[in-house]
Amino acid sequence: MLIIFRYLTREILTSTLAVSVVLLLVIVSSRFGRYLNEAVSGRISADVLFSVILLRIPSIMELVVPLSFFIAILFALGRLYIDSEITALNACGYSRKRILGNVCGPALIVAGFVALLSLWLSPLSLDASNSILEQEKARSEFETLGAGEFQVLGGSGSVIFTESISGDRKQLNNVFAAIAKKATENDAVDLGSESGTRALIKAQSAEQVYDSQYQRKYLRINDGQRVEGEPGQPGFRVVDFQRYEQLIEQPEIRVKAAHDRVPTLALFGKDDAASQAALHWRLGLPVLVLMLALLGVPLAATDPRKGRYTKMIPAIVLYMMYLVALNATRGAIEDGKVSALALWAVHIAAAVIGLFLFNAQALGRRKGRRKQKRGGLANA
Repeated sequence: MLIIFRYLTREILTSTLAVSVVLLLVIVSSRFGRYLNEAVSGRISADVLFSVILLRIPSIMELVVPLSFFIAILFALGRLYIDSEITALNACGYSRKRILGNVCGPALIVAGFVALLSLWLSPLSLDASNSILEQEKARSEFETLGAGEFQVLGGSGSVIFTESISGDRKQLNNVFAAIAKKATENDAVDLGSESGTRALIKAQSAEQVYDSQYQRKYLRINDGQRVEGEPGQPGFRVVDFQRYEQLIEQPEIRVKAAHDRVPTLALFGKDDAASQAALHWRLGLPVLVLMLALLGVPLAATDPRKGRYTKMIPAIVLYMMYLVALNATRGAIEDGKVSALALWAVHIAAAVIGLFLFNAQALGRRKGRRKQKRGGLANA
């Protein structure tokens, strides 16, 4: 019987790994596209792009692995049903309870891995990745400029262009800026006018200077011309200047204390609803794996004449309902509508459904055997 245990464990864990890799590639590709768009627009540096993606993988895996494990059970046991191997095992006295016991072996391995992700690695990596993103948001727009590229400043619609940038990224050469209106508070570099009219600035160079006395950065534009006015209206103002300085706002780097990024041990000492919701969510993810094992064994039972995938769609729908119920309950806990124990009520409900499916299937088989015996006696 140890051979069967090893066989099921190998099949389930191998399938879990394969499905996890496929799902991870799909999700990471979509996330990569979003971050790549931000890198192209200059909101984050391309240098940190891969670091952010890698740090997001643990938080993605903590939900991908349970789904992959559930699908792996359906694949592995479904194939045994199609090949009538389960029928042969039952005929040899290998009950469905023993099959469930064998599935619990890999379930405990996967649950331990998910616990490692949810309780330690995921909060740690989320905190690191969000710190990087917060630092990127705090960078001035001057530091994100690219040579030979037009870049929009914040939400004002103003555009700046530079022909080349020095190696230390402190000096711009042949600078052109089109000011659509008065710059907004979101702009790190405010080149707008107090009157709020449109303006064009063309200069030989611009450099970033640091005032050690006040510890502030300034953008110094040298040897240029500023044309200010509204198109189609008279009264344009042309100003030639040798030096024009503008403060570069350096927002303070603040990392938000999101509950998903707080260490698990720190959540035990907090009584607020959001912290309790995050804590019980993390503790419940390994339990999710065990409940999926209980649900997967009866759902994998397939009639060889109907094919392996007949119960795949209902099983996935049931999983999605389970996950949606958990998410909805977590939201209700964060809003203070229900107690944190409500999250465990969802897991208990999943266990009751799994036991019902398991016992209902066994009861149906017993009734079928009784009918066959009655039919045989009647023919005799």
